[in-house]
Amino acid sequence: MTASINESINVQQSEGLHGQVNSQVQTVENIVSEAVNHATMEETAKVEQLDLLQSMRITTETEVKPETYSLSVDGVGIFAIGDIHALKGKQKSGKSSVLKVLTAALLGNYQFRIKSELKEPILLFIDTEQQQCDVSFILSEVKSMTGIDDKYINSHLLLFSFRRRSYDTLLADTRLLIGEYRPQVVFIDGLVDYIQSFNDEMQSRELIHELLVICEQQSCAIVCVLHENKGNDNANMRGHLGTVLAQKSGNVLQCKKNAQGIINVSCPDSRHSKMPEWNIYFDEDGHIADGDMMKENEDQANKKRLEDKRRAQKEKTEKERLDVAISIIESCNGSIQRGFLNSTLASRLGLSRPTISKFISQMVNDGKLIETNGGIKAPNNSDTQL
Repeated sequence: MTASINESINVQQSEGLHGQVNSQVQTVENIVSEAVNHATMEETAKVEQLDLLQSMRITTETEVKPETYSLSVDGVGIFAIGDIHALKGKQKSGKSSVLKVLTAALLGNYQFRIKSELKEPILLFIDTEQQQCDVSFILSEVKSMTGIDDKYINSHLLLFSFRRRSYDTLLADTRLLIGEYRPQVVFIDGLVDYIQSFNDEMQSRELIHELLVICEQQSCAIVCVLHENKGNDNANMRGHLGTVLAQKSGNVLQCKKNAQGIINVSCPDSRHSKMPEWNIYFDEDGHIADGDMMKENEDQANKKRLEDKRRAQKEKTEKERLDVAISIIESCNGSIQRGFLNSTLASRLGLSRPTISKFISQMVNDGKLIETNGGIKAPNNSDTQL
């Protein structure tokens, strides 16, 4: 009986040991299988990443399509499709008015010197700042500028008032609308509302990156409006958001409004050719009008005022110097050697001898001083007045 018990124990131990061995073998097989699978997944991911990167490589044989511009000014293209762009300016500098002109040009083919380079484009216009009544005025202003009927405007201009939307939904809203309507051009009037803080570098980079991806994937141009920093000596767009937008933008347009109400539009930054400047203003009826001629007239008037000011200052300085020269001459009994006058006048006025020599020659040529063999004399007092 004892032998039988021992045999039973030996069998159990053998079976237990065999089970443990089988379990250990299975565990090793699982580990090896997982390692092989993990290595395979890593290799697959690496191949897929390389394929993606290779698709982005540019070689001498790569066929790159030329840029398609949505608008042009005097033949210079702006707002390329597939890229992000910026419109900046101080607060109340006319940015929204400029967007109306650009919208009118896109829908009506021309507006002033701005020409559409697209055929019957779809335009998505998102406003995050104004009240609905102000946003709706965009439609009436564009209709007035172009003469286009309501049906065409409503089918080609998708205008949204998103003042009540939050920063955490605006990007998703925009992505959804672009995917649904496939516009060629998108205006975002109020990019700052798309982000919690325009001074957050990470949020700013993520937002601009997402918009760039949308541009390329959906083949559209996105034009973002952003305020400049406060202060006349700082024209940079606000915060990190403005810095990143400026870095990535194909075109950066700038609006400036002067005291006469003329809104000047320039292109301080451009990846390619810079857009020529153009101007708009509001006429007596409150409608946007071409301001180029008014700006030219104003520039000419300013130039004349500056020239008159310089002339008056020159004449004043000349008279002051001449008065001192005549006083020196009179102190020498009405006649003085030119060299002595030159040195004395230079010392009296604190100017260089070459400067004074040139001045004396000019006064002699103008007849305000008389040069004879005996030296320099002053004419009659009545003749010395400028």
